[in-house]
Amino acid sequence: MCHYARVDRQRALTVLQLGAEANLDEARDAYRRLVRTNHPDLIGSDGTEAMILLNQAMAVLEANPEPGAAEPVAETSLATSDGHPDLVVFDDGLTLNAPADELFPRLAEALDVVGDLTYADASSGYLEAAVSFGNPSPSQLVVSLQGRGEHTEAFFTLESMGIETPPDLVEVVAAIGRALQNPNGS
Repeated sequence: MCHYARVDRQRALTVLQLGAEANLDEARDAYRRLVRTNHPDLIGSDGTEAMILLNQAMAVLEANPEPGAAEPVAETSLATSDGHPDLVVFDDGLTLNAPADELFPRLAEALDVVGDLTYADASSGYLEAAVSFGNPSPSQLVVSLQGRGEHTEAFFTLESMGIETPPDLVEVVAAIGRALQNPNGS
């Protein structure tokens, strides 16, 4: 059984290989770069602990962006009409007021609406999907969940799998939020 120490801001910056004055945009760039080199699909089971630390670090910096914070993240609240808990969509992720085990299957369904779900691992809170949004070749969308008691955050990264520029991540995350809000397309 693994136990993980609580990650504070300084430890988060160290995990992401950043200096004390790094802003939130630099943290996001570092996170994406490190995910591409530490993912369990690339390096095996050693990547699981690395991804947990990277996700914890990013969550800490999202919650505590000072000093040198980037512009505030634009948030959109989506109140669900069918009794599901409140959903907040921000530029590169979302938060649902529900435990991860409730968000995971709903998110998998939403990813299949927005693109094609290609990989899902509920035990690690990790999903992948191919999304095109009009591009000739799809882009890879990587989603990692971070449970925080009664609410769960989902963080998204998007990489082109072709020569095209990937779709706008904000647009993709907004579409996923709409799919979560209206799972039957209603």
